Amino acid sequence: MFKLFKKKEKIKRELPPGTIRKEFHFEGNVQNIGFRFEVQSHAKPLGITGYAKNNDDGSVTAELQGTEKNINKVINDLHNIDRIQIDSMTEKEIPLDYYENDFYILY
Repeated sequence: MFKLFKKKEKIKRELPPGTIRKEFHFEGNVQNIGFRFEVQSHAKPLGITGYAKNNDDGSVTAELQGTEKNINKVINDLHNIDRIQIDSMTEKEIPLDYYENDFYILY
């Protein structure tokens, strides 16, 4: 068989000490207002990797990987954006992703 596409190898990264990964679930006025883009624009400059995605029920799920200090800064910044109204937020620590190297918006 032909090998038209070479499979891209995933490279396991060494993460800085103190790196954690958290999953957040946001409810409120968090869709159709650029919420996922705000998460990305606040996370990327701090070197945070992960993703944000809309859910069918109108909520947003985001996974953020970085230092606890930087993750908390992103969350605090989101709470201070006028057009965003977070009515409830849950968070839980989840296993690290050693292969991820950017912050994505999932569609």
